[in-house]
Amino acid sequence: MKRVPVNSGFPMIRGAVMGPIVRALDAAGAPCDALLGEFGLSRRQLSDPYEILPLGRYVEVFERAAQVLDELWLGLRLGNELQLTELGPAGLVFMSSPTLGSAIRRFTDALASWQSATLVDLVSDNEWPIWSYRIAHANIWPRRQDAEYSVSAMCHMIRLVRGAQWTPVEIHFEHAAPADIKPYMRIFRVPVRFQQPSSGVILHPHDLDAPLKSADNQLARLMERHATDLISRDTVPHNLVDQVRDLVTRRLAREKLVVADIARDLGLSNRSLQRHLAEAGTSVREIIRDERQRNVAVLRDQDGMTNAAVARAVGYADATVLWRATRNWARPDKSR
Repeated sequence: MKRVPVNSGFPMIRGAVMGPIVRALDAAGAPCDALLGEFGLSRRQLSDPYEILPLGRYVEVFERAAQVLDELWLGLRLGNELQLTELGPAGLVFMSSPTLGSAIRRFTDALASWQSATLVDLVSDNEWPIWSYRIAHANIWPRRQDAEYSVSAMCHMIRLVRGAQWTPVEIHFEHAAPADIKPYMRIFRVPVRFQQPSSGVILHPHDLDAPLKSADNQLARLMERHATDLISRDTVPHNLVDQVRDLVTRRLAREKLVVADIARDLGLSNRSLQRHLAEAGTSVREIIRDERQRNVAVLRDQDGMTNAAVARAVGYADATVLWRATRNWARPDKSR
């Protein structure tokens, strides 16, 4: 399988993918804001479709939303209602490719700009081509809703360009079969197998050569370039210390910074993260302090910035808390 290029850092996904979940919660009158808050997220944060979110939190929100809505097949339904724009350049490059095979391959490559830590590929050297999908981090589990959303979305995209009557050969899922599989048969209309090595869509060999009426080579090249630029711009550093610093910088003003949450988002245990950082001569607490000091120094040089505004920008409740913190910054950090 193909590992997307940004897997060198913490597992991430773009904020746009949260759109279907938020709409489903709102449509049902569910407490969407409270649910997002459980995972350190907010509507304001998600208003930017390019916002980088921890992949693990997205998966957890998806699972929690299915529970709140009492809809075990939420991922299946939302994938079948997909809006291509919520997949960024990957969705648009799919629609504008000349054939279905090139659409799936280009989509697979461009998906790296929207989601990392994912093993995704189109294998067509066997009798039956298969598009496969699996999150690379085993500790991100359960992840049924994301897997079913991704497979349902791929079938939905193919039907958009091949017609509503198109069917795959077979559907695979990595998780165990639920008690009721009728919803799968209604959407896919073909055999569905569970507890497979990865989730995926088995296609007919002739599907890959099918021409797409929506082909637009100029748009396809533009979206491929956009995806490449995003991957290059947002590649997360290999170094663990820099990864932690990158996470801290992204969320400094938005949420409470908790060591356990940072470790989880990096795919590590709390203990492992602390140990690795200690070996590098630092700690999460020290990194947070350094980033706050750096931001405060920059913000205070800007005209019109009040102490209260500076405090909020670095994650403090008010100017008093900031003043107390600055008094402690000169003291040695004994937390490591």
